[in-house]
Amino acid sequence: MESQIEPTEQIRSLVADVSFPVTPEKLMEIKKEMYRRLEIRPYNDATKDHEKSIRWKRTAGEILNDGYVYNGKACTDLVVLFLSLCLALGLNTRFVKLKKEKMIHSVAEIKLEDGWYIFDIAHQNDVPTKGEITEGAPYGEWKLWKKGRDAWDLGLTDFNTITQIN
Repeated sequence: MESQIEPTEQIRSLVADVSFPVTPEKLMEIKKEMYRRLEIRPYNDATKDHEKSIRWKRTAGEILNDGYVYNGKACTDLVVLFLSLCLALGLNTRFVKLKKEKMIHSVAEIKLEDGWYIFDIAHQNDVPTKGEITEGAPYGEWKLWKKGRDAWDLGLTDFNTITQIN
């Protein structure tokens, strides 16, 4: 199976003007640009079936081309697109799936010159946190479920694979 985060030409072009070294501030600008390009559609009774039909199925290129994510259900799509943009810059990246009680959440870990940073892409105004999420170092109240290249690498390929997260 291919990677969700393989950069397309369109994704590479979005970061072509980013100068090195890449800093957390530059990555925050990339995050803002993602939000400018994506429509945040409402998640409700009318849209929930469609959201479930696409959950964890799209690549970064497809997310960007489709131009939308669903409010409150977009963390994986946003992280996948962000990781692809970072990969296009040559950065080391990790997809991180977290859990808290019956909720799940995705964040990105990006390695910069001075170490790893945690980016909570689904929250527009959150600033990156220096460090890595581990069993012994959770992300606030969120506990680590798994880390990998992308959602597919963790075995999350469609809505029904949510049962893996216990």
